[in-house]
Amino acid sequence: MLVDSHCHLDSIKNYSLSDKVLPITVGYSHSSNLKTLEIAKKLKIPFVLGISPQAAQKEGIEKLDEWAEWIKSANPKPNAIGEIGLDYHWAKTKEDKEKQHSVFENMIELAEEMQLPIVIHARDAITELLNILKERKFSNGIMMHFFSGNEEEAKRAADIGGSVSIVPLHSKIRRKVINAIELEYLLVETDAPAVVRLPEDVEKSVQYISEVKNLDFSVVAEQTTRNAKKFFRF
Repeated sequence: MLVDSHCHLDSIKNYSLSDKVLPITVGYSHSSNLKTLEIAKKLKIPFVLGISPQAAQKEGIEKLDEWAEWIKSANPKPNAIGEIGLDYHWAKTKEDKEKQHSVFENMIELAEEMQLPIVIHARDAITELLNILKERKFSNGIMMHFFSGNEEEAKRAADIGGSVSIVPLHSKIRRKVINAIELEYLLVETDAPAVVRLPEDVEKSVQYISEVKNLDFSVVAEQTTRNAKKFFRF
């Protein structure tokens, strides 16, 4: 069975599990976290709860402590805190960036308190984000979701214990990243329904890695599943 390490089942109507893929469903705002928890309980699948940088800008941070407290008391406990991070593509002002930083620091502290790994959303801010994590010596596990950086940034992520997650979108930079990172540090995801329609499309990510690294599909499938099980602790 393949593992889709990052999708949003709260945005997919009437999704039903198959015997081919185990999806990890991920929240990104308080409202999506509420839905994500209910879906995960119903389907009995791993899940992730957190407040993303986009949500920080859109919804403000006035209720951040309340949202974090809700995550802390979630039953069952999430497999990771995410998606969290920094997104300077949307942060156009100093105030926007400050909001994102406040939420990011809060979520890291929550992950440390709950002893959970973190799922990172980073765009146009990867170097700064990696510096923060290195300085904090965060050691519970880091997944760089929908990694959009270059090969040097990918190597830096791996050096601090991070995994790089690959979506089924082909590009020259992504090919270089796949080549630069050992298979033990790679995960596969769909970010469905934003990138592709369903978690089952994660096989396209596995196929992409197998083609770039010149490995059998089964080798990549088995290792990325093993990596996901280790990271999400299921």
